[in-house]
Amino acid sequence: MVGQAEVEIARRLFEEGWSGGHVDAPLQFMTEDIVMRDIVGHPEAMRGHAAVREFWQHAAPTLKVLPEDIYVAGTGVAVLWMAYVQVPQSAEENAGRWLCGEGMSRLEFDGGKVCLEVDYWHGPQGVCDDWNEHWEARRARQWNELGTITGA
Repeated sequence: MVGQAEVEIARRLFEEGWSGGHVDAPLQFMTEDIVMRDIVGHPEAMRGHAAVREFWQHAAPTLKVLPEDIYVAGTGVAVLWMAYVQVPQSAEENAGRWLCGEGMSRLEFDGGKVCLEVDYWHGPQGVCDDWNEHWEARRARQWNELGTITGA
């Protein structure tokens, strides 16, 4: 059964893990044998810390995945989130700006850690100049208005 402890781990996975600025930051919240799928970026399941680390290492320094809401189910939680990743300065287009997109993750737990994460999203849905400003603008809106500020 999922309780407040798992909800807190889910929140921390996103705020401190995926948004932590280091490739190993999310691993502290995951079992060693984590199974993870990113529907857009990785069609096959990743298994274990090394696979997760390898997949996310390119985005880890600037990735922000901030939870907007957490829904509890019998065996896990669903986390609705907003993601931001900075376009490299060497890019031909949008250098230094932030790609942004909404998504949802299904999390299951084992022994107080996430043992399954499946990320559902459509990929980047817009760009913004300042991820924090964009995030604060989203937070200031009513739930039914959020779709109006996915991208800039």
